[in-house]
Amino acid sequence: MIRAGFATACVLALTACAVLAGATSLLAVGEWIADAPAHVLEQAGAHLDPLLPTRVLPAETTVRRLLARIDGDALDQLESTTSRPTSAAMPATPAAPSHSSASRDHKPDVTRQRRSPGAAEE
Repeated sequence: MIRAGFATACVLALTACAVLAGATSLLAVGEWIADAPAHVLEQAGAHLDPLLPTRVLPAETTVRRLLARIDGDALDQLESTTSRPTSAAMPATPAAPSHSSASRDHKPDVTRQRRSPGAAEE
């Protein structure tokens, strides 16, 4: 069971951040959480320790236990229904710049020449 004080959303948010940052194992997730920047911990909901000036962080075993209990299919379904942006929320795609015939016909003056291996410099 998850220790009191760790919200499921906090642990999942920190795990997602770790994976997005490149963590590829539960050990790496735990290490990333331990080294995470303070502003990320705060945004994810990690609580301040009442006695020390640090945040209480979930250990790798806490992450492992939570992920073992979660129904991945249900989480995928929940995520796909709650995070789809509506067309009204999507920013308009900027129009492509128009290209005049003059800019299409312009070629750079500098050309790069390849040297063959072993060729002497001039």
